[in-house]
This record gives sequence, structure tokens and C-alpha cells, in this order.
Amino acid sequence: MKKILLLAIGILFLASACEPERTIYKLGDGVEASFPSTIVKYMMVASDNNKFQVEMWRGNTKNAASIPVTITGTAGKFTPSKQAFDFAAGENKSIITFTYDDITKFGGEAYNIKLTITNDADVSKGGNKAITVTAQRKLTFQTIGTGTFTSEFFEESWPQVVQKAAEANYYRLPDCYYKNYPIEFTLDNGKIGFAKQPMGYNHSSYGMVSWDPRYLADCEVNGKELLFVVAFVVDAGSFGGYYEILDMP
Repeated sequence: MKKILLLAIGILFLASACEPERTIYKLGDGVEASFPSTIVKYMMVASDNNKFQVEMWRGNTKNAASIPVTITGTAGKFTPSKQAFDFAAGENKSIITFTYDDITKFGGEAYNIKLTITNDADVSKGGNKAITVTAQRKLTFQTIGTGTFTSEFFEESWPQVVQKAAEANYYRLPDCYYKNYPIEFTLDNGKIGFAKQPMGYNHSSYGMVSWDPRYLADCEVNGKELLFVVAFVVDAGSFGGYYEILDMP
């Protein structure tokens, strides 16, 4: 009987010795701040009265606190109401409001606004120190016909559906090179504009290839023919400049 009892005690001792050490995380004196996510997309519509809000949360609500942030990517078009998230005692959520100019002055271009908590000590354990807000005007696209797209990069041509936004001189070529990868551009006063955008070709060695607007000044409009001078780029560099031509419907 003693042997059985000693054996049982030994097993219990070994089990407790092998049990992994657990660390209990307790709130300290810091504010334990975090953004709700790292990425959020905001679609700008007229009914929002030219503004949108970004939230910050905190775990320690005992005292009032002000959490400074660094804000980049506003492109001179978005103005934050302040440079810090302010919490009253007991509050666990705070906001900064961004305002922007008349929505009719925007096309369909996307703006990536990044907010970063300035002081690491303010960030909660495992929390999100930064958030990127993609702000873009919500547009309604309508198909205006089918044209022809000729690619020097791929050395081929194909029929191409062309769509235009009802709200702006903003155009979209759905599934241009690859499915689910539209090419988007503006056409104002005879001038072509486009932003850097992925075109769908995922290179086996270099990853996603994008249109880059570094040769934008060389683009031309000749009647219904639009000449895009495009740099095809990857993170590691560029494949060079190519003539991509759209014959509008």
C-alpha cells in the first residue's frame, strides 16, 4: 500500500513539474492603447458631410489620458481634428475626426493615411500600434462600351470593356490583364492620370507587377486613342517603360 501511495505522489510531482509555466498578464500604470485593426477602408460619400472618424481603444481606463500619434499620407487633402487621442477618466474609446474638401473634387483615387502611436510605452501588449486608413470616393461605374487594348508589354491585343464613373471623369478597365485586377485612370481636359496600381501579373521571382506613373507626362490623347506610357515595376525594381494603348469605344 505504501508503494502505491508513494508512486501516486511521484506521478503528481512529475506532472506538476512538467506543467508549462504560465504568465499572468496584469494591467500596469500605462494606458494600454491599441487601434481596433491595422487596416480600414473608408468610402467617401456626400452624406458623410466631408468627414470620417478613426477610433482608438484602451484597456486601462482609470485616469484621463492623451495619446499622441504621428499622422502621414494626408496628401494635403485630409485634415485631422487633433494630433492625439484624448480619453476622459473611465472612457475606453476615443476618436480623431478627419475632414476633407468638397467631395466633387475627388476622383476615384485611393489615399492611404497612416496613424502611428508615437510612444511605444502607450501600446498595449499585443496591441496594434498603427492603422492605415484607405480613403476613397465611392463611385458608380457604368459600362460605356467595348474598345481595344493593345499591350506592348505582353505583345498582344484584346477587346476591352470600358467603364466610367457617373460622378467623375474616372475610368476603369475591368479584368484588363488579369481577372479581378482593373486598371483605373482619369481623363481630364485631354490629360491622362493614373496612380500606381497592381495589374495582376505575379512574377515567379519578383512578385506582383504594378503600373507605375513615372512617365505620366509622356502619355497622350489622340482622338479616341489613349497612349499610356507605363513603367512596369516590382518591389525589386522595374522592367522598363512600355506603350499600352486603349482605343476607346
